[in-house]
Amino acid sequence: MKRHNKTSLFLMELILSILLFSLCSAVCVQLFVAAYRREQDAEALTWAAMLCDSMASQLRNGDALAEFSVTNYDSSFAPCEKDAVPAWRVMVIPGKNEDDPVRTADFFVFPCPSASFGDAVPQALYHVSVAY
Repeated sequence: MKRHNKTSLFLMELILSILLFSLCSAVCVQLFVAAYRREQDAEALTWAAMLCDSMASQLRNGDALAEFSVTNYDSSFAPCEKDAVPAWRVMVIPGKNEDDPVRTADFFVFPCPSASFGDAVPQALYHVSVAY
């Protein structure tokens, strides 16, 4: 009879150990997923800032910006082909004040609308105003 008690106690201890290990594993997985998402968001924000800075430098160096322009980029931040589905959209809107000798432009980086947004308009990931 004593052997049966020891076996039950060992089995209960083993089950509790497995339960504790499972709970700790679940928490760790959630932390890793959250860290991965943050890393992806930081990468996209860095890319957007660098791209807008590069475009603003081109404007400052004399490249013409006639009107509103839109450029699409894929998920790896490369310019999209015409038939490809874009993941990011960069909009450049020139300022309209013709009396002022200082010209301005606004740069916006948006995630492209997808099924995850539904009918909602996505907010700009990055925005910068430039005077040149």
